[in-house]
This record gives sequence, structure tokens and C-alpha cells, in this order.
Amino acid sequence: AAFPSHGDPASFGNFVLALASSQRALVSADAPYDRYLRGDDAALSPAARRGEALFFSERTECYHCHAGPTFTTAFRSARTQTAPRAFENNGLYSLDATGRYPAESPGLSEFTANPQDHGRMRVPTLRNVALTAPYMHDGSIATLEAVIDHYANGGTNHADGPNRGDGRSNPNKSTLVRPFAITADERADLVAFLQSLTDERFVSDPAWSDPWPR
Repeated sequence: AAFPSHGDPASFGNFVLALASSQRALVSADAPYDRYLRGDDAALSPAARRGEALFFSERTECYHCHAGPTFTTAFRSARTQTAPRAFENNGLYSLDATGRYPAESPGLSEFTANPQDHGRMRVPTLRNVALTAPYMHDGSIATLEAVIDHYANGGTNHADGPNRGDGRSNPNKSTLVRPFAITADERADLVAFLQSLTDERFVSDPAWSDPWPR
């Protein structure tokens, strides 16, 4: 129906076009934080407002990578100028002196064969992040609180196990991932802010529900 003039509409090229159009229609813009930015002061709790201040502070550095309307450096619009894609290493692992990541998810180096790209990944959106646990590219961190602790520590040190190594000293780690002090109350405020990015209307929209419910 979408490609009525095509003799063979179920082609790979049309599949790509349809998938891209579908993805562009996935617009999440009615979270409490969105309503707050549009002038609804009651939409954001005091804790979330304190968390917002922390998120956009130079102490935590969160906003440098999680930026723009989608809270990611991967955002592109019709007006975006052509530039190299951003990939970052966040110090999750460091299996050897080159900063190697586990073989099942080595990062950009899988495609470039450049050791300096070990562990470098695209930055994910934080929209609806409270609903997408577990976290990191491999699901190795269970909670948002633990994610914040990872960054507060400047990375993760795996003292034993198959991924033994200190990600905090990964030679490819982003310079923005560095230790910072944070209290338990501040951590809770940051989590409250991240929870304010949940767009309940978007995630419950029947247009995006499973078309083949069990």
C-alpha cells in the first residue's frame, strides 16, 4: 500500500525506506521534563529540578554527551551539518594495555581495526531511560543508581572474572569521564531527573504496540 507504483513493493530498498520513515515517526516529546520546558512548573518535582542542575553541571559532565532534544550526540536534523559520527569510550572495561573490550562487543574497533577505537560506542538517548534497564551496551549495569556510580568513579574496575581490568584507566576513555563527588541525596535527585524523561503517552501509544499480541 505504501509503494503502489512498484511492481515488487516487498523489496529490500523499500523495506529500508519504510523502516526509516517509521523510525522518524517515533517522536517522544511529552515527558514531564518537556512539559516543564513548555512552562508547566508543576510538571517537575523539586528533586528532579535539583537533578537537572546536576545533569547540566560541569561537575558531572552528563550533558556534554547526552545533549540536544534526544539527549545524545547521535541526534541529527535536516539542518545538521555533515560531521564525523561521535563515538565514545566510557571506561566500562579495559582488558589489556590497548583498552580492549570483551570480544562479543568490542566497539568501533570491530569495523576500523584501530586499537584506539576499542570500546568506543555511539551515545544512546536518555529519553524513556528509566524503562530500559539493564544499562550500558551489554546490559552489565542493573540500575540508574549504579550507572551514576560508574561515572562518579570515572569508570568501572573489574577486580576479577573474565573481564578483569580497570576501565577507569582505559587509554581510549573519553576525557569527559572522570571521577566526581556525589552524595546519596544528589544521586537520588539525578535519578528523579532521568525519570522525568519518561513519556507515558508515547510508550503507551497503541500505534506503536505489538501488532501481533500473544
